[in-house]
Amino acid sequence: MAPAAAVMLKITLIVCLTLCFPSPAGGTQGKAEYEALVAALFNGYDSRIRPTLLGGPTFIRVMFEPLSIINLDETGQVLYTYAKLYVQWSDEVLAWNRSDYSGIENFLWPQSDVWLPDLIISNSVEKEEAMGYKDMPVRIHYDGIVEWNPSSIFQTSCDLDVTYYPFDTQVCSVIMSTKMSTFEDIRIITDSNSPISMAEYSPGGTWDLQSITPEGLANVGDITRFQFKLTLKRLRTYYVMNIILPVLFLSFTASIVFYLPADAGEKIGMSMTVLLAYAVYLTIIADNMPQTSLQVSLLAVYLTILLAFTALGVILSVVVLNLHHTSDEIPVGRKTTKITRLVRHYLRLGLRPALSDNQVAPICKTPATTLTDADYTLSKNHQHPPLDTKVGSGTLGLLGQHNVGYKTCNSRLSKSDAFGSCSSTATSNDENELETITWPKVAEAVDRVLFISFSSFVFFITIILLPYMAAQA
Repeated sequence: MAPAAAVMLKITLIVCLTLCFPSPAGGTQGKAEYEALVAALFNGYDSRIRPTLLGGPTFIRVMFEPLSIINLDETGQVLYTYAKLYVQWSDEVLAWNRSDYSGIENFLWPQSDVWLPDLIISNSVEKEEAMGYKDMPVRIHYDGIVEWNPSSIFQTSCDLDVTYYPFDTQVCSVIMSTKMSTFEDIRIITDSNSPISMAEYSPGGTWDLQSITPEGLANVGDITRFQFKLTLKRLRTYYVMNIILPVLFLSFTASIVFYLPADAGEKIGMSMTVLLAYAVYLTIIADNMPQTSLQVSLLAVYLTILLAFTALGVILSVVVLNLHHTSDEIPVGRKTTKITRLVRHYLRLGLRPALSDNQVAPICKTPATTLTDADYTLSKNHQHPPLDTKVGSGTLGLLGQHNVGYKTCNSRLSKSDAFGSCSSTATSNDENELETITWPKVAEAVDRVLFISFSSFVFFITIILLPYMAAQA
């Protein structure tokens, strides 16, 4: 016989012996053993009767394993969770000796033929239905332990706190209880110290599941209750990029309106354009924000304040234009003039160009008489020249010349002592040097103050409110 044929014959004999003579310890169980086991277990078994031989309550161990957070509806305050339940209890009727049935340790059987606890999701917002389905299998172990793993999309109510939206963290609960069984019949338990498996969890795009905590609840009447608290953190990138940053850009654009000169002719047009863009954008944002009156979102307050300031900016732009086009026949009041000069000074508005080194600053520019050496002597002795001296009409020159048109108080002149009377007229001459305030200049000063005020307000309310929302959440 060829060697190859001999090897094939040995393999065939081993397979036949294994199939025909299974190990009594239970390596392989035949159909007959299973049929005999099922017939013995379910002979006279009634799935409507709670399986306890010695009396007392049945302890139901429940674990909750999330598979995905489908959605959290802020408007309806409903959490959609796809999850699997691990339910385990002891059915004393469905127990057997392994050695009597070729070492069979467990088998699967349809749930419709086995007693099931009347568990429900008590905070569900959907129509109440039985968990699992008719032919869903349960695993029955030789010691009577039954494992049931129904999975479903749970729609549960969730009280949302939108104060810090979109930097919020929500805590929702899936509350389990019995429908009719009392505390004396069924008691729901769980291992609070055992971590809940997240191996099959699939993250979503809006919410990040931070943790799941099992927690017992007070019984309602004689009904046992238990809850699983889900801590959900909102993913913020979408909201920052599509809500907060565009709103900030619009807000600073509204401030730029006050930097636009009134003579440009587009002040009101730009203000109205920004306001309308703001209103349209806020309408879009409102559709994505939680629609609840229990709490007020700080972001909604923030947007409302910015919208109000944008509308106020339109009104103030009209006021500025009205000031700018006020008739010159209406004089500017003394207080208005004083305040405007002060504002324009500090905001560096209307500055004159600096004089070069070879130019003489006309500090005291009062008309002067023709000055001679004799006049210089008289002035030095605190005497004054005759009153009928003619006023010179020449240009500025050095002291001692006869063509002096103006007296100048300048420390660089060697004969400055001759102008004792210059200091007595300094106040009146300074008034002549002050900038003439007109209505367009008043409007420009008001515009600049409003620009600084609006920009500062938007900046400070942003750096205070938004970081506060993020920190509190």
